[in-house]
Amino acid sequence: MSKTSKKKRLGIPLEDFKFDPSELDLDLTQTLISIFDGYRIYRCFDLTFMERRAAKGKAPREFLMQWATLRGVLHKFAAIGPRVPGVEKWMAQRQVIAFISLALLTISAPLLVFGLIFRLEWVYVVSIPLALTAIGAIFLSVLTNAWFNRKVAWAIFDYTENTRGLLAEEKELLHTWTQALIYHAARVMRKEEIKSEKKPQKIYTDEYRGIEIIQEPKGLRKHYVVRILTERQT
Repeated sequence: MSKTSKKKRLGIPLEDFKFDPSELDLDLTQTLISIFDGYRIYRCFDLTFMERRAAKGKAPREFLMQWATLRGVLHKFAAIGPRVPGVEKWMAQRQVIAFISLALLTISAPLLVFGLIFRLEWVYVVSIPLALTAIGAIFLSVLTNAWFNRKVAWAIFDYTENTRGLLAEEKELLHTWTQALIYHAARVMRKEEIKSEKKPQKIYTDEYRGIEIIQEPKGLRKHYVVRILTERQT
């Protein structure tokens, strides 16, 4: 393997890197818009989807050469969370609650089915209360999951607000890359004659050109829903 190909495989240094989304299809473009913008505010998503797409041949080769560098920047944001006081403890507590609810459901469901098949009353006596407890635990898990996520998000926000300049260059890069993706999505829609109203976009900040806000964050919805403007800007 040549030194050049090895360097590309490891990613392009940021000082030499220029993001080019021109080979991306619309679905992947819109996915990356949500991911890049989410990472800017430390809302970090699983990135293994790209490896799965690559394995299926659903990611352009030129883009995959850029992905190592893009992912390296995203990982810097993901690394912030564990450094924030309290975050790891809260995440562990959330996992314990989720595990207990799943364990109760795993035990109660087979017991309930067994009792229905063989009509054993003593099984009903045990399985029905256990099943109800499991359902309640799952409901509690959903609520606590949302509560812990919100608590973690605010803790990270407060930490970053009190640490001025943290990943400032990387945030600017993500903003630039997200804006480039928005423009690319608009070009693809124009070229393929896709109505942007039928392809709403989810983002977490409204700091971009070429978008029209349809819905603002409200209640359980923590993101904006926007329309990408396909009309040529004057």
